[in-house]
Amino acid sequence: MKKLCQGSILSSILLLFLFCSCSKTHIGSRQITDFSSLEAKVKKQHDIKFSNVLKIKFKTIVETEDRENKLTGRIFSFSDTCLYVSVMSSSLGIEVAQALMKTDSITVINKYEKNYFSGTYADFRNVFGADFKAIYSFLTSTYLSDTISFNSSNTNYQPNFNRFIVNTTLSENSNKSFVTTIFDGYGNLASTEYKSYNGDIFRAIYSNFALSYGFPAELVLTSVVKGKKNEIKILFENVSVVNGSLPDLNLKVDKYKRVSF
Repeated sequence: MKKLCQGSILSSILLLFLFCSCSKTHIGSRQITDFSSLEAKVKKQHDIKFSNVLKIKFKTIVETEDRENKLTGRIFSFSDTCLYVSVMSSSLGIEVAQALMKTDSITVINKYEKNYFSGTYADFRNVFGADFKAIYSFLTSTYLSDTISFNSSNTNYQPNFNRFIVNTTLSENSNKSFVTTIFDGYGNLASTEYKSYNGDIFRAIYSNFALSYGFPAELVLTSVVKGKKNEIKILFENVSVVNGSLPDLNLKVDKYKRVSF
């Protein structure tokens, strides 16, 4: 795994929540007009994830300041309205971070460095370029129906690789960003790329869809922000429907220092 750039653990943890993807050349591709079979498979996975409260266990390794940190964590997915993340350090044996993401706000606590970020997505969009829909889509490997449409004008089929490529243009005032999403022949989200109007690129590559509810077993994230590249590999270990009490969603930040981006 490539080493992360020097910086705080908070920045590394935020990288976990970015919308990322992978750009592909359309060699030998041809347009098709019937996407009903693919769309039905993708919609089925989409509905399962959106109709359940899911608990996702993951593990990863983050390298900062020449130190390797083995991290494990839990993600609670509440439909498309809320995400709660808890990150543990295996080497330290303590919780090092928490994050609570809602549709209009995000709070991330770095317990190891005793600081936190809290605000709207606009507060760090100039650095990371992400919002709740992008983060939710990445963490649950789910396309959002209001941003991706299967039709002959934006979808190509690449026969050599048995995959479908969907291109989407996002406009905000005069600025345009571009999203390339690739599905495999089984309707799984294989990769996605977000290229912002200012040239920043976020990529995610999903593989081995062996877990429940259409989740991949492995995810590789890459970001290129202001020319600086970061990469991290996340292994999803288990996905289950939550039955019982949920974690406390009121993050306590009073004893930590507030930081901004």
